Amino acid sequence: MKKSIAIALGALFMAGTAFAAEDFATADANADGQVTAEEAAAAAPEITPEKFAEADANGDGALSAEEYAAATAG
Repeated sequence: MKKSIAIALGALFMAGTAFAAEDFATADANADGQVTAEEAAAAAPEITPEKFAEADANGDGALSAEEYAAATAG
C-alpha cells in the first residue's frame, strides 16, 4: 500500500512539473529562457510586481523556470 501511495505521489509531482514547464514556455513569449515582468503579468496576472521581485531570487530582473514555478505555485 505504501508503495502505491509513493508511486501515485511521484506521478502527481511529475505531472505538476510538466505542467509548470509548459506554463513557463507559454509565459516566455519570446522564448529566450526567462520571463520578464511584462511577460509574467501577461501570462499570470496573480504575479504582482511585488511577487515578481520576491520570486526573482538572483535579482537579474527576469524569472528562470524555477523562479517562475515558485511564483505560480499554490
